[in-house]
Amino acid sequence: NIFMKILIMRFSSFGDVLLTSPVITAIKKKYPKAAVDFIVYDTFSQAISQNPNIRKLVIFERKKSRNKEYIKNMIEQLKKEKYDFVIDLHSKILSRIIGKKLKNKKTKYCRYKKRKWWKTLLVKAKIIDYKADCTIVESYFSALKKMGIEFSLENRRNGLGDALEFYVENSVEKNLIEKYNLRNENYFVLAPGASKFTKKWPFYNELARDLLKHFSEKNIKIFVIGGKEDEKIVQDSENDRVINLCGKISFKESGVILKYAKIAVVNDSGPFHVARAVGTPTFVFFGPTDPNLFSFEKNTFLIKNPNCKPHSLYGDDKFPKKYRDCMSGIAVSVVLKKIILEYEKITKNKNNL
Repeated sequence: NIFMKILIMRFSSFGDVLLTSPVITAIKKKYPKAAVDFIVYDTFSQAISQNPNIRKLVIFERKKSRNKEYIKNMIEQLKKEKYDFVIDLHSKILSRIIGKKLKNKKTKYCRYKKRKWWKTLLVKAKIIDYKADCTIVESYFSALKKMGIEFSLENRRNGLGDALEFYVENSVEKNLIEKYNLRNENYFVLAPGASKFTKKWPFYNELARDLLKHFSEKNIKIFVIGGKEDEKIVQDSENDRVINLCGKISFKESGVILKYAKIAVVNDSGPFHVARAVGTPTFVFFGPTDPNLFSFEKNTFLIKNPNCKPHSLYGDDKFPKKYRDCMSGIAVSVVLKKIILEYEKITKNKNNL
C-alpha cells in the first residue's frame, strides 16, 4: 500500500465523534500504512482519544471556534502536514472552511452527504415527521468513495451493529476496577441525561427504586452516570446500593463503569454509544429521534412508545402537543419487566458456561 496522510474532521458531539470509529477502522484496513490524524473539539476529545489507529489527535479549542486568528493559525499548521485526503465528517461551516482552505492539487477534500436540506427544513417546521434515509455511520462512509472505500453490511449481518470502538487508558481502567471492585460487583448502570429535554425518559428515579426492591436479595447495586446537571435525577442517595457518579467522573471513566455492568439503561445520548462500544447489554429509550439512525447490536434493545413517531432531528426543549406523551407514555413497569427478563437470561447463560 502507498503511504498516505489523512485528516478526519468531526468536532462534536460525544456520540457523533465516537460514531466515526468504524470509518477509521475501514481506512486502516484498506491502507494499513496510512497516517490518520483526527481534529476534534477539546470538550469531546475523550470520545476518540487512545484509538490506536489515530496517529495524532489535533485538539481544537471550542471556545475559539469563532476566533478568526485562531482558525487561520490552525489551518496554517494543518497545511504543513500536506495531507492526501481531508475527510469532513462534520460538514458544517467551520469544517468546510478548513477543508476548502486545505484543498489543493495534492490534497483532496471529501465531505459526507448529510440529509437533504429541504427535508431538514420541513422537519424543523413540524410539517413532516422525521425518517432517516440511512444510519449515521453509513452516511459517513459516503465521504470515502474517492478513497475506494464503501460501506459494508458485514458487521450488521454478524450482529455487531455499527461496530463502534472506544478506548480507555489502562491506568484509568485499573484504578476504577480497584476503587469500586467492578469485576466482582453485580450492578446496573443508569444514564438519565441527554442533550435535549425531549430525549430524556422521565422515570429513572422510579426505575431505580423498583430495581432495588426487586433485586434486594441479590444485592444488586446501581451506578448513576452523567453530567453534574443529572445528579439529582436519581434521588435515593441515602441507599448505599446507589452510587451516584454524575459530574464526578470523566467520559472515559464512565466507559469503564459501563464495561463491567450487567445491564445499562440509557437515553439517545453519548453513554448509549459508549455502552454499545464496550459490549454491555443496553436498553435505550428513543422518543423524538429516529432509532434507524443506528444499526443496533444483538444485545442492544430499543424501548419506544409505539404511539409516537420520530418527529425531531436532534430533540427539542419541549414536546409538541401532538407528542406530549412521547416519553412519559413508556411505563416503568414495562421497562422493569424487560430488564428482569434480560438479567435472568444473562444469569442463566453464565451458569451454563
